[in-house]
Amino acid sequence: MPAPRPEVVRQALSALQGGSPLLRKAFFNVAWGFAHDPGPGQFLQQTKAFNRKLAETLAVFRKRLAESADDDAALDAVIHRAYLHYLANTDGQIPEAEGEDPFDLLEAATRYADWLGVGVIRQDDGTTLLEVDGKQAPAPEWNAQAGRSAAWAFRAAAPAINRMRYGRDAVIPAAAFGFDENVEGHYLPNAMALADFSHLAYFGPAYVEEQLRRWGYHAFQWVEDKKTDTQAFVAAGTSHLAVCFRGTSSGKDALMDTRFLKTAAFGGRGRVHRGFNRALDSVWHQLKGAVDALDGAGRKLFVAGHSLGAALAQLAAHRLALGQYPVAAVYAYGSPRIGNPEFRDAYNELLEDKTFLHINNKDIVARVPPRILGFRHLGGGPRLFDEGHAISILPKPRSVFGEEEELDYDELDEATQQAIQREMQEAQEAMEAATRFLNTSPGPPEGPKSKGLFDHIRPVDDHSMDEYLYKFGCAIVDEELDQAAGEGG
Repeated sequence: MPAPRPEVVRQALSALQGGSPLLRKAFFNVAWGFAHDPGPGQFLQQTKAFNRKLAETLAVFRKRLAESADDDAALDAVIHRAYLHYLANTDGQIPEAEGEDPFDLLEAATRYADWLGVGVIRQDDGTTLLEVDGKQAPAPEWNAQAGRSAAWAFRAAAPAINRMRYGRDAVIPAAAFGFDENVEGHYLPNAMALADFSHLAYFGPAYVEEQLRRWGYHAFQWVEDKKTDTQAFVAAGTSHLAVCFRGTSSGKDALMDTRFLKTAAFGGRGRVHRGFNRALDSVWHQLKGAVDALDGAGRKLFVAGHSLGAALAQLAAHRLALGQYPVAAVYAYGSPRIGNPEFRDAYNELLEDKTFLHINNKDIVARVPPRILGFRHLGGGPRLFDEGHAISILPKPRSVFGEEEELDYDELDEATQQAIQREMQEAQEAMEAATRFLNTSPGPPEGPKSKGLFDHIRPVDDHSMDEYLYKFGCAIVDEELDQAAGEGG
């Protein structure tokens, strides 16, 4: 599309203010104006007053729009991507009448799906399949309905692509925000990018490698021990390595060591969960070899994981730090407790200010194994999502007098043991639920449909990685809109 004149952009905003349907051309004009506006904060605030969901979409793509503002072809591609995102993931205003805003539905679906890593396969009989990591499922019909616009038809069918990849109707793409290897300390876009990597780790190595290549990672190594069902990958970016561990996906979970035994920690200080330590031991030489092969000693290391993978990520980061590898940050999502107070202190001497634990609302996995058996979280205060997507930083857990006295499971009374076993069973169910996205059908959901970016109508298990991802996206959009309010004020 040709670049609009400033008055055309103003006309598009005026049409929004007047309640006119949002046409694709109007979306393009508004997004183009936002990318070139010298006061984008005020522009975003003005758009928000007319169409909040459009403003949220512009906030998601703000960085990409700004980066491509001086390249017409690149900007056009970003705007089209933003438009499809707006249709697929919000309930913002669009044209309803047939013949308004026409475009090729299958071509649009293919472009949108490709961005998420979903293949669209057109069959000889005219039907369409969606494919992710070798899994195929029937796609919806990409046909406009009588009396409805192409935009409406795309909105109705596109959530199937989201479900195929992430197991939910609405998604916010981490790729829109990017990853900054030069940021020190906690950074929300980095937290989201590494959450996406932690989600990606549940897929097979070939699919993971292909997605990482699209995200700019030029080298990749997969690490695995099938006996312990432990997997990780190491990927090389410009000047950093991402080291990411998979959570459980097969039911063989190191967390379910029913006696909750500990073993001596690597490095000789403190004790850690025996199952976690054994799982890491099973891949440690492979992992270290992969890090060395990709010049890990000369690159910043960002270590991450979800669930069991978060526990292994922290144990691995500790070993790497002891070996003088430059660990830049550790991002953990829904991590269980890992070791005793002595190990926590040893870990924190090296990595407290670089370890960021994230807990979604009432995630049960983050509450096990129990403190009464001497298990503690690592790092400083965890970052906690509420029922929505607001994040608060909890105070760093204080040392408790006498906490060095660690009880063994057999020392507990029967009622306490039963209570712990019930909690562990709930944790196991949560971990199993967290991988349902791997087998989610792209067909219509059974319950109410998510309506868009900030709607949280049907809460799913708080341990699910897709919930962490979605909430990070919402939190970043909140931050962008708050910043825009400050800029526009």
